[in-house]
Amino acid sequence: MTTLEVELFRSDDYVRAGQVPLVPLLRRVFEPLIGQSLAGTRFELLFLPVADRRKLSGQPSLVNLRSSHGYVQVRIVQNGGVLYQHPHSVREIIGRPLQEFLLDRGSDETHWGFGVRGPGLDRIALVRPAPDVVNQVDIAPRRRRTDLFHLEEVAAPDPPRAGLASLGVEEAAGETWLPDDAAQVAVVVAPSVMGDLTGELPFSDEVEEGGFLAGHVYRDENRSEGHFVRVSAALRAERTGASMFHFTFTGESFLRVSELLASRARGEQLVGWYHTHLFEATNAIGLSSIDVDLHTSTFHQPWQVAALVNIASDGGRMLRFYRADGRKMAQAPYWVARR
Repeated sequence: MTTLEVELFRSDDYVRAGQVPLVPLLRRVFEPLIGQSLAGTRFELLFLPVADRRKLSGQPSLVNLRSSHGYVQVRIVQNGGVLYQHPHSVREIIGRPLQEFLLDRGSDETHWGFGVRGPGLDRIALVRPAPDVVNQVDIAPRRRRTDLFHLEEVAAPDPPRAGLASLGVEEAAGETWLPDDAAQVAVVVAPSVMGDLTGELPFSDEVEEGGFLAGHVYRDENRSEGHFVRVSAALRAERTGASMFHFTFTGESFLRVSELLASRARGEQLVGWYHTHLFEATNAIGLSSIDVDLHTSTFHQPWQVAALVNIASDGGRMLRFYRADGRKMAQAPYWVARR
């Protein structure tokens, strides 16, 4: 990677305040994730024309002034081989370590702007946002008429109760799970689905792919707020968006899977989704911030899960499941049923 720098602009007047090298900031993020020193590696970055104009939370506040390209495809190359590749938001991998750097430097400034500078990036506009208006008052227009009707969501019937043994997990009689968290979601996977996701389904080694998870939902018979999700099928999604950037669903994807579930006539529900990451799994790296945003904005039932299939360079696969935890995601335990 040609040497890139991060330009700094202080206060909401965005006065130019110098620059810092980019690579040390990237190493600050990726060395703990990958679990090794990245000295001697090469970072290859492709900034993508997907806007992200959100401010970085925490202090000092930060905003990317080249927000029209708010995401970046990261590839880390070591000894001629790809060690890591995945998309990230610029806020996540540049803004966050830059925030830590500014704190370490002891700056009293409470707001900064930044923009990555280097060959090919000058064509991306560096836009200074308008400062916040002091003493602004917003006045809502008076409603002139009452609504003629309104819509209320009807609660779904409570799922049937089940335990691990009744869901086909061997040697599970009397077994409990995660006793300190009554709101957890756990997964039971049909052996055919396990075989598909860990070896049988052909996946691209160039772009992330994915689809939907079909199955049934149960209340944990031992815990009133706990759920079991039994995954009975991994269904390829049609009409999706897929690239090295990320995997996305479209409205037609959901229409097609709804039709497919109806045609299967097995009483299945849409219990979640799955997708691939094209690098080896580590304990530190799970779903990306992009994945979390997709799940929390698209799958609104508390029991809907995300399955992640990491594909290593040698073709080996690792399967993990995640559940919603507020606006974040937490790993969910899973078992493979005997049938």
